[in-house]
Amino acid sequence: MLLRVKGYQEFACYRKPLTYNFWESYPLPTPSNVRGWFHKVVDATDYIPMAVGITGNFQTVVYDLQTLIKFDRVRESTDKEKASYLEGFNKIMNKSPTYVANLYGVELVIYIKSDISHLKKFMENVFKYEYPSLGRREDLIRIDDLTLIEPTKLESHHNIDYGIYFNKKTAENLSLKGINYKINFKYNPIDKKNGIRYFEKKDVVYIDRGFIREDDNLNLLYDEEENRIIDLIGDNLGSDS
Repeated sequence: MLLRVKGYQEFACYRKPLTYNFWESYPLPTPSNVRGWFHKVVDATDYIPMAVGITGNFQTVVYDLQTLIKFDRVRESTDKEKASYLEGFNKIMNKSPTYVANLYGVELVIYIKSDISHLKKFMENVFKYEYPSLGRREDLIRIDDLTLIEPTKLESHHNIDYGIYFNKKTAENLSLKGINYKINFKYNPIDKKNGIRYFEKKDVVYIDRGFIREDDNLNLLYDEEENRIIDLIGDNLGSDS
């Protein structure tokens, strides 16, 4: 059983880590984006095992110039008289112009696998507190459909004409070429005092054009209604979760 979430975002930026003066965006929300959103909506206090399949398209990229406000640590060379020093926090406030890549016209079909009780709670809570967003807080998402589905197995050839993240091993087995990413999925806190996190990463391949031959079929999950392949990325939950 999977939860299928269909949605639309007019603007979105799924920021790549370590991009500062120019915020680059992944082509689709990452498994970490979806995992964080899911945990927030279901009011999770502990990590919930889950896996996600992410597909979608966007119309174009719009570049925006914004002012980035960053709270930085105080160094020995810092002139507190000239800097915007936050007394009591031992931080300074820096401002810098930043280019941001915004995806425009994002259409998403996301599949979430987790315990059925959590999937149902997500469906109950997604509109409960505030308008849902995915990516940045301002990246509002219009939810067009929330449906529990039983995916089938792909039994014939399939033309990929939409964006999708594949596990790297799946893409290699299908001889599909795309953009390789090592993407964050979940983290374990190491130093809670300083907010240091250790991220578990997943090797994925982003593909927006491809063809799967019938003799290449590897028991791939398939959503017949949406005509989409589902490749789950995340925890190995087995067939009965």
